[in-house]
Amino acid sequence: MAISSSLSTALSGLNAHQVAIQTTSNNISNASNPDYVRQRTVFSSLPSINSIPGDIGTGVEISKIYRITDVFLFNRLSKTGEDLQKYSTMEKYLKEIATYFPDTEDSGLFKDIEEFFNAWQTLASNPNNGSAKVDLASKTQILSDTFHMLGNKLKDIQKHINDSIKTKTDEANNILKEIAGLNGKINAHEANGLSNANELRDKRDALEKRLKEILGVQIYKNDVQSVSAQGEETADYSKDYQITLGGYSLLNNTTYKKLKTIDVFGNTNIAIQKEDFNEVDITKSIKGEVGGLLNIRGYEFNTDTTPKDGTIGDILSSLNSLAQGMIRSINSIYSYSAQHTVQTQNNYNPISISPDMADKPLPMIEKYLSHPVRDGNMILNIYDNNGKISDNITVNIDSKKSINEILDDINSALNGKTDTTATLINGQIKFVTPEGKESPNILVKDDGSLLFSALNEVEFMPLSKINTTKLPIPLENGSFDLVVYNDNGKEIARRQIVVNMDSSDPKFSTLEGIISQINTPNIDDNNDNNPNNDIDDFYEARLINGQFILSPKNDNTYVGLDNDSANLGGALGVNKFLEGKDAFSINLHEKLAKDPSKIHAYKAPNEGNNEVANEMLQLQFKEITFYKNGQTIKNTITGFYRVTTSSLANETQNISNKKEITQTLFTSIQNEYYSISGVNIDEELINLEKFQRGYQANAKVITTINQMLDALFGIKQ
Repeated sequence: MAISSSLSTALSGLNAHQVAIQTTSNNISNASNPDYVRQRTVFSSLPSINSIPGDIGTGVEISKIYRITDVFLFNRLSKTGEDLQKYSTMEKYLKEIATYFPDTEDSGLFKDIEEFFNAWQTLASNPNNGSAKVDLASKTQILSDTFHMLGNKLKDIQKHINDSIKTKTDEANNILKEIAGLNGKINAHEANGLSNANELRDKRDALEKRLKEILGVQIYKNDVQSVSAQGEETADYSKDYQITLGGYSLLNNTTYKKLKTIDVFGNTNIAIQKEDFNEVDITKSIKGEVGGLLNIRGYEFNTDTTPKDGTIGDILSSLNSLAQGMIRSINSIYSYSAQHTVQTQNNYNPISISPDMADKPLPMIEKYLSHPVRDGNMILNIYDNNGKISDNITVNIDSKKSINEILDDINSALNGKTDTTATLINGQIKFVTPEGKESPNILVKDDGSLLFSALNEVEFMPLSKINTTKLPIPLENGSFDLVVYNDNGKEIARRQIVVNMDSSDPKFSTLEGIISQINTPNIDDNNDNNPNNDIDDFYEARLINGQFILSPKNDNTYVGLDNDSANLGGALGVNKFLEGKDAFSINLHEKLAKDPSKIHAYKAPNEGNNEVANEMLQLQFKEITFYKNGQTIKNTITGFYRVTTSSLANETQNISNKKEITQTLFTSIQNEYYSISGVNIDEELINLEKFQRGYQANAKVITTINQMLDALFGIKQ
C-alpha cells in the first residue's frame, strides 16, 4: 500500500475530528438556549481494502450528526407545559377577581349591605328624621354603585379575555404557518435519506411546544426511529406530520388552515373552516392557555353578552341573583307602605292587535306574533261572585281563523253560561261584564292552542311557565294581604290573596287569577256582614299593558300590602324602593333619589309609624329565595353573598394547588428531559479535549508521513 494512502487515511481522521470539534463547539455555544437539542457526531469507518493477510483500513468519516432526544419524554413535557399554562392563566384571573370579592365582613359588598341595614335602623328609631332619610338614600346608592362596579369589573375582565383570545389565535396561526414552512424545509433537507435537519427540527419542536401551550392541540407523527451510537440514545419521528384540534385538521405536513375568530353575542370564539367551506366552532375543544381563559370567561352567553357559565358567568349569576333577590324582597316590604293609588311600570309587553289585523287569518299575521297559534282546545273556568268554580267550558281553537272569529267562537261557547264576553280592548283580549268592566269570573285554565302565549298575554298564562322568563323578577308560592286604610291611618279592610304556581286552578296560578281574587265581590273581608266595606268596594285591580294597577273608588283611602310571602310587591314593582332587575341596573328609585324626604318608614299612612323600617331590619336575618341558573336557593342576603365569596376563594385555592403540583411535575420532567437533550458543559469540554487530541494525533500522522516522503525523495536524489 502506498504511503500516499496512509496520508489520505490520516486526512480523513483530521477532517472527521474537525467536524466533531465544530459540533461540540456548536453545543457549547447553545448551552443557554432552552430550545436547542445537543448533537453528536457518529464516526464510521471508510470501506477497507481487502488484502492478505487482512483488510487494510482507509480511514474514518462522519456518517451522521444526530440530535440526542427522546420524543416520548418531549411529549410528556409538552403536555405538562400545556396544563401548567392553563392553571397559571386561571390563577392569574381568579386572583384578580378575588380582590373585588373579599371573603371578609369589614370590606366590599358585605360592608355596604351592613351599612344599608344600619341606615334603616337609624330611620326606624326616628321615622320622621330628614337626615336619617338622606343617609339611607346615600347608603342605598353606595350599595347600588358597588353592585355596578363589581358587575362592570367582571365585564372588563371578560373583555380583556376576549382580546387575549384574539391575540393568542393570531399567534397560533403564525406558528402553524411557520411549522408548515419548516416541514417543507425538513422534507427537502432530508430527502436524500442521509442528512438530518437538526436545527430545523429544534425550531419545530419549540413551535409545537408553544402551540400546545396555547391551544392544547394534538400532534401526530409516524415512523419512530431509535438511534444508539457512541453511547448515546435518541428517538425521533422521521416522516408525516399532522396537527388537529377538536377532531379537525389544522395542518397536514406543509398545508395548514388558519383559525378564525367569530363573534358570539359580543364574545370571541374560535372556529375552523371544514373541507366543505363551512365554519365549525371548536371553542369547547380548546385546552392550554386559551382553555384557561375560556374556563374563566365561559362558553355560553346571554343575549346581553354576559356569559352563562365559566367563573365570570357563575359570579355574575350570583351577583345578579343577589341583586334581584334584594330588589324583590326590599320592594315587597316597601310595598307595605300605603299609598292612594298603585300603578307599576310595564312588567311585560303584550302584543296589541289592531282592528284590521283582528279580521285577518292568523297565518297572515304570524310575523307579528311571538310564535304561531296551533289548533287546540282552550279550557275556561267560570266562577260565581263568591269566587267558586261554577262551570268550565272547552273551546276549540282553529289556527286558520282570525282573532275576531276566535272571539266569536269563545263567546258562542260562553253564551248561556255567563253574561261575560271576550272582546278586544286596546288591542288585547279581555273578558268583560255587560257594564264594560273586566270580569273576575272567567279565567283561562288551559290554553292548548297557545293563543295567549302568541299574543304575550302573560296574565292568562300559568305562572309556572312565565315566572322566570316573562316577569322581570320572579314571584314565589305564598300569599299577601291587601290592606286598605282610611286617611287617619286606620285599617278598614284586609283580604288575603293566594299565589300557588303548582295549583291547577288559575285563580291561584295566574296573574289574572290574582286580579280576580282582588276583584271578587261577595267576600266579607271584615266578617261584619256588610257587603259595602270590603276590598273590592274600595279598589279595583287591573292589568293594562303589563302594568299592575289598583284604582281607588273614593278619595279618602290608601292601599298597601302586608305579609307578602309571595313577594308580589317586589316582583311587580308596587311602590318601589329600588329600581332595576340585576346588578347592573339596581338603583334607588328615581323619585326617592331626587327627594329622600319621600322615603317612608310607615306601613299605615301615619308619619309616626315605623313598621316598614322595622320589617326591613328583620329582612337581613330572614332566609329569602334566590334564583340562579334555574335553581332556587334559600339563604339570607349576607349568607348568599358569603357562599359566593367562599366558593371563589376555594376555587382560587384549588387552582393554585393544581398549578403548584403541575409546576413541580413540569420541573421534574423538564430536568429529566434536559438531562438527555440539554447541553452539559463538563461533558462537552471532555469531548472537546478528546476530539482535539484526535485531531492532533491525525495531524502528527500527517507530519510523520510528510517526513517519510521527504526522506524517500532524498534517497532518489
